[in-house]
Amino acid sequence: MPRISRRRKYIQRLQSLFRKRMSNRAVRALSDEEDEVADAADFMVAAVLNKRTKQRYLFRRSKYRKGRPERFSDDLEEEEDEESTNELDEAETNLPWLTDDEFLSKYRMSRDSFYKIHEMIKDHPIFQSRSKKQAPALHQLMVFLKYVGTEGNGASNSNQRQTFGISYGSAQKYRQRVTTAIRSYSEEYVYWPDEEERDKIIGREINRLFNFPHCVGIADGTLFPLAFEPETVDAPDYSGRKYGYSLSTMIICDHNRRVRHYLAGYPGQAHDNRIFKDTLLATKSGEYFDQRQYLLGDSAFENQWFMVSAYKKLPGRDLPRNEELFNEKMSSLRVISEHCIGMLKGRFPWLRQIRLLITEDDKSLKEILELIDGATITLHNILVSLTEEEVEEWIDLDDFSDMDDPKRVPYAPMRMKTHSILPFRLELLKMKDEDDSRITLSSSSFFDRVVVKKHNLCLFVMTTP
Repeated sequence: MPRISRRRKYIQRLQSLFRKRMSNRAVRALSDEEDEVADAADFMVAAVLNKRTKQRYLFRRSKYRKGRPERFSDDLEEEEDEESTNELDEAETNLPWLTDDEFLSKYRMSRDSFYKIHEMIKDHPIFQSRSKKQAPALHQLMVFLKYVGTEGNGASNSNQRQTFGISYGSAQKYRQRVTTAIRSYSEEYVYWPDEEERDKIIGREINRLFNFPHCVGIADGTLFPLAFEPETVDAPDYSGRKYGYSLSTMIICDHNRRVRHYLAGYPGQAHDNRIFKDTLLATKSGEYFDQRQYLLGDSAFENQWFMVSAYKKLPGRDLPRNEELFNEKMSSLRVISEHCIGMLKGRFPWLRQIRLLITEDDKSLKEILELIDGATITLHNILVSLTEEEVEEWIDLDDFSDMDDPKRVPYAPMRMKTHSILPFRLELLKMKDEDDSRITLSSSSFFDRVVVKKHNLCLFVMTTP
């Protein structure tokens, strides 16, 4: 049975009283009786009913405690006291309530980065209200960062009210405004590198640091756990390989741990390879890679001419030495993507337990995706550009994926065929040209390009210290 609100019950009683009085008024009219007191009471009941029906809230307290700005100022640096004459007293007076380490722990970034981000968003139109004066953008940013920097129930509106002395509604409004302001920088900070940057910067650096020529990024999937079971017909699809209910997201980063491309919003059961195939990088690969460039990924991905994945160790069988060495070299580069995802969840722990309910209303999922976009990906890249230091203690090893996890291997005949036929294909290639370690084929077929690319990489890592 649906729950009837207190307001609805009150209006129903008024309507019942009004109908009775109208019935009595009709009886008086038929019998030609006059009663001025009853007529006045009828008028009053009708007026009250009309007024209460138009009111949205009937039982709110007439007085409501307002925000307490000192809660915010306690965490911020104080202005210098011009009247202070003693340098020691002045230094002690101007110390902020939170130390630098405490500020970093509470707001997930240094004070310097915090004020720089505030300068970026403070003039956004979302903070300009004509009808009602808003709280300073600085305070709204603090509420937002405390929310995304808290895991579990600590990010609730009631917790934020207790922390900052603000109303329940204000906490949600502040988060929405800051999310909108930060998302306005998405195109500036989250973008796929152009051909020059891929070739002369990313490709060269990855080759110099890890000896993988022409590699322009690392792909990996991750799960964002949901605190509540989705109230949707496809709720079982959100039950992933771990964490219970979750959202699956594809992350492609570069050597600086900057997110270059991502795709979020898939149920937890969605396979990494399936999500990657839906990205623009896969559907329009010719626009994002040249013939030499590729991404590296673990065994969850299917080999393609622009994706080179790790070799999968089959049950009861050992990998050949060259394939094992290839995986070892790849693991040193995959650490970057693991750290990137680890820092996303470590700096923004709300991703470890998203306390927003997904319903049949598209707006519920949209709210989560906007937070992932603005609160996580864009803000992460902004902090990378500001050279914000990583905090190793925030990284949880449980956030990392296993390169040989059998549940993450794609069910694709082409990939299994590529691996099973690879030893024979390598021997054939060596017979064609034993002196050339960078073998190429005249055929431009998809299969040949996949095999040759992986073969060339194997030869390269075996001959490179």
